[in-house]
Amino acid sequence: MFKGTVIAQIIAVIGSIFLAKIYGSEAYGIFGLYISISSVLIILNNFQLDKLIVTVKTEYESKNLMNSLFLISFLTASVTIVIYYLLSLVFVLSFFKINIILFSSFASILLSFNKIHESFFTFSKKFIPISNAKIFIAILNISFQLVLFYEFKLMGLIFGNIISIFLIAIYYFIKNNKSLNKINLLQLKKSIHKNNTIIKYIFPSTLINSLAINLVPILIATFFSLKDAGVYFLSIKILAIPLFLISSSISQVYYQKSSEMLYHSREKLFFLTKKIVSSNLLIMLIFIILINTIGIYFLELFFDKSWDNLRLYTFILSFLILARSSFNPISNIIIVLNKNHIGLLFNIYLLAVNIIAIYLGYKSDSLKNTIIILSIFGSLGYIVLLTFFMQKLKKLEHDN
Repeated sequence: MFKGTVIAQIIAVIGSIFLAKIYGSEAYGIFGLYISISSVLIILNNFQLDKLIVTVKTEYESKNLMNSLFLISFLTASVTIVIYYLLSLVFVLSFFKINIILFSSFASILLSFNKIHESFFTFSKKFIPISNAKIFIAILNISFQLVLFYEFKLMGLIFGNIISIFLIAIYYFIKNNKSLNKINLLQLKKSIHKNNTIIKYIFPSTLINSLAINLVPILIATFFSLKDAGVYFLSIKILAIPLFLISSSISQVYYQKSSEMLYHSREKLFFLTKKIVSSNLLIMLIFIILINTIGIYFLELFFDKSWDNLRLYTFILSFLILARSSFNPISNIIIVLNKNHIGLLFNIYLLAVNIIAIYLGYKSDSLKNTIIILSIFGSLGYIVLLTFFMQKLKKLEHDN
C-alpha cells in the first residue's frame, strides 16, 4: 500500500503543479469546487455503510454489503441529481454552476463504487489492487487533464478526472467480478441493525466533517473569488501530500489491525497507535519545514503573479495540516472503540469554526484572517481529539 501510494503521489504532485501552471488559478478554483462538492456527495451516497464491509465477521456478509451498497449509492446519487435539477428550476442558477454540480454528482457515483471495492479488498486483506489503482489513477488523471486542456480549457481538469475515475471503476469491477452476487435484503437489514450506530453517529459525523473541510473552498469562491479559492486549494493540496500518502497507505491497514487487536491483544493497540502518530508527526514536520523554505522558493519561481499569497497561505495552513496529520491516519479508532458520538461532537465543532472563520474574514474583507482562524482553532480541535483517544487507549491497556 505504501509503495503504491508513494509512486502515485509523486506522479500526482509533479503533474498537479504543472497543470496548475498551465490552467491558472481560476481554473484550479473551479476544479476545487468540483472536488469539494463530489467529496461531500460520496458521504451521502453510501451513508458510511462501507465501513461495515471491513468490520463484519463473515465473507458472505461483507460481500452482501458490498453488492447492496453499489445499488444504494447509485439510487441515492440519482435522487440527488433530480433534486438539484428541480432546485435549478426554482432558483436562478447559472448554467455553469449547474454543470459543476451535475459533474460532481456523476463523479461521486464512480468514487463511491471505488470506495466500496477498496473496503471489500481491505476486508479480504488484498491490498495490491488498491495500491495498483492509486498508481493507475495518478497516471490517467494527469494524462487526460493535460490532453484536454487544449480542447476544454477551464473544464479540462474536471473532464480528465471523471474519465480517470471511470476507468478505475472498470478496473475494480474486473478485479472483483467473482464477488458480485445477488443482494440478500434480509441479511442487509440484519447487518445494519447490528451496527445501527453507523447511521446514528458515524454518518452524520463524517458528513459534517466533510462539510467542514470541503465547504471552505466553496465559501471562498462565493464570498471572495475563484482565484482565491484556487490558491487556497493548491496550498492545501501541496501541504496534504504526505498526509494523504500516510492516510491512504496506513488508515485502511490500521483499521483492520486495530479491530483485531481490540479483541485479541489490547495491550499492543496503544503502542501501535502511538508509534503511528509519532512517525506521522515526524514525517509531516520535516516536510512542512522543507516546503516552507526551499519548496516555496521554487514554487514562486515556477508560478506567475496569479498565484500571489501562495507563500502566506501555505505557511498559515501548515499548523492545521500538522495537527490533522496526528489524528487522520488513526481516525478509524473512533469506530473501533465505539466512540462515534465523540467524533460527531468534534465535527460539529470543526464545521462551526470554519463557518465563523469565513464570516469574520468576509466582514473584515480579509481571506488571511479567515485562514488564521481556521488554522488556530482547527489545530486545537485535532490536538484535543488526539489526546482524548490516546488516554482511552492507555486506559484500555491497563484495564486489560
